[in-house]
Amino acid sequence: MKEFLFFVSNFLDFWFLPFIIMLIVSIVIEQIVRATGNEYDPKAVKKVEISMRVRKFLWRQNIILNIVWFLCYFLLLIMLRSSPQTPMPDMIWQG
Repeated sequence: MKEFLFFVSNFLDFWFLPFIIMLIVSIVIEQIVRATGNEYDPKAVKKVEISMRVRKFLWRQNIILNIVWFLCYFLLLIMLRSSPQTPMPDMIWQG
C-alpha cells in the first residue's frame, strides 16, 4: 500500500506544475478575450463562455489534484509513523 501511495504522490507531483501553468494561461486568455470582445456580440459572448469553462475546469482539476495529494501525504504520514522503526546497524568494525 505504501508503494502505491508513493506512486500516486509522485504522479500528482508530476502533474502539479503543468496544471498550474495551464490555469495561468487560461486566465490570461480569458482576460484577453473579455477585453477584446463586445458584450452585445453573440460570438464574443460565446468565446468568453468557452474560455470561462476552460478556466473553471482547470481550477477544479487543480483543487482535486491538491486534495488527493494531501490525502496521500497524510496517509503516508500515518502509515510510516505506525510502522516499527528499524534499529541502527552496528557500525563498529570488528577487526
